[in-house]
Amino acid sequence: MRNKIMLRAVALVVFGSLATSPIQTQSQNSVPPPPPNVIKYTHDLDSSFIRMPLPPGQEVYGRLQGDHMKDYVNQIVAFSLKDRDEGNLLWGRTAGTKNDVLVEDWVAAKFKEFGLQDVHKQSFDLPPQWFPTSWGLTATGSGRTLTFKTLRASGKALPAGGLDLEPVWVGLGTEADFANCKDVNGKLVVIWSEPTPGVISNSAQWMGSVKRAADKGAAAVLINVAIPGNYQIQVAPSPNSAQGLPTFTMGTEDTNALRTLMEKGPVKVHAEYTMEMRSGLTDSSVWGILPGMTDEDVIITAHHDAVFTGALDNASGMAVMVGLAEYFSKIPKAQRRRTIKFVTTAGHHNGSFGTLWMHNNRSTFLAKTALIINVEHVSVVQTNIRAGYEDPSPVVRYSDNIDSRRWWIYGSSKLASIVMGDWKMFGVTIWDTMEPECAGDIQHVQTDAPTVQVLESPIFYHTDMPEIVPAPGLEAVARAYAKIIDDINKVDRKDLLEVAPGSRDQGSQ
Repeated sequence: MRNKIMLRAVALVVFGSLATSPIQTQSQNSVPPPPPNVIKYTHDLDSSFIRMPLPPGQEVYGRLQGDHMKDYVNQIVAFSLKDRDEGNLLWGRTAGTKNDVLVEDWVAAKFKEFGLQDVHKQSFDLPPQWFPTSWGLTATGSGRTLTFKTLRASGKALPAGGLDLEPVWVGLGTEADFANCKDVNGKLVVIWSEPTPGVISNSAQWMGSVKRAADKGAAAVLINVAIPGNYQIQVAPSPNSAQGLPTFTMGTEDTNALRTLMEKGPVKVHAEYTMEMRSGLTDSSVWGILPGMTDEDVIITAHHDAVFTGALDNASGMAVMVGLAEYFSKIPKAQRRRTIKFVTTAGHHNGSFGTLWMHNNRSTFLAKTALIINVEHVSVVQTNIRAGYEDPSPVVRYSDNIDSRRWWIYGSSKLASIVMGDWKMFGVTIWDTMEPECAGDIQHVQTDAPTVQVLESPIFYHTDMPEIVPAPGLEAVARAYAKIIDDINKVDRKDLLEVAPGSRDQGSQ
């Protein structure tokens, strides 16, 4: 994601002729009870995802097994859970921290195990990094005091000892919403933000709700990205973000509890939040190389830092990258036309320093690059939002389908035809149109060489445990990328490059 500082749907209710249908006998606000003696069958999603059969002649790619790569996902997530259990507020695989270094060491060990050459770390100095040191929020009213287990904080710190604030509910935070509210100057503005489709893009962001609150003098903001449940969400990990406002986030259940308390009468909120900027930190890309028969190269990247568990973002991508390194290491050098460079890149959530270095050295480092493949957010279960039955509140429902992916191809129509054909062959589902620009970790190099990626955007990021990363999705993407590399190795580099400067000549499925 582009410097991913916004972390972590919309329920469509249709009214109209249905409301006056003569066959409608139930109240619109009621749900008929289930018939008696109905058996509630269960459905095991993990064993039900569709695996594309290997086409005749493509059996070699069967060596890329999703269950094996899923084990890599679990191993990577374990570093995040270790960081959480050590009590870090900004937990995960945070760039510059010791548990992120452990991930780097894990990747380097895998590269060495597979016999890759020139396995090394490439270190980068990080600018001063934001770390929260404490936060808290209590709401008191109508004889009750509430605390909130999903609370997070970011942005500018509050004064020592915190502040006592009056909360003001502004809905989506549009100008119309603020017009219907009393003065918000010096108060805590509570914003209900819709995920579209996920936390990376939510309505508080694209409607300018936080800036509007700041312009009207709010002392702090509280954002709920309205995903059903009670997800812990980190928004804007920077003291300069959110127009300098102290910015809290909470899950939907916690926010609903606060709103219910506000509806009963006056509420006072006591908010505390401190943070510090840490200097002198470094983060490293980890390289491993499989020499080919020529000095042209293919580069496979996957960033290793993560917020929270990060099973999708980006343990899924790292697992596929490591799986591809393992796969190609067993193919004789004589059958590899081009050198393959594997790199887990540094500081994605802090500026993508690993790929920025590639861009800054593009005239030499990328001078003979035939293709860059970015492996990021590659497999997640498809989810749906719908009302419940016993409880009509919206809930997240999981399916036995793998979510479709955003995608990007930069290069010739010949390259696009290969890529899209191989995605289709192995069942890599994609959106209807290509993104207008490349998101993800290769944004810096998106037009410095031929580039390719698929990238999933579910309703949630980062609080993603391995259970929502289907093994068949890892398998499909890994097999497609392996075949793409084999197929482009039959094509001269000049025929993979973009046809004309500034064009977007795309192939078709």
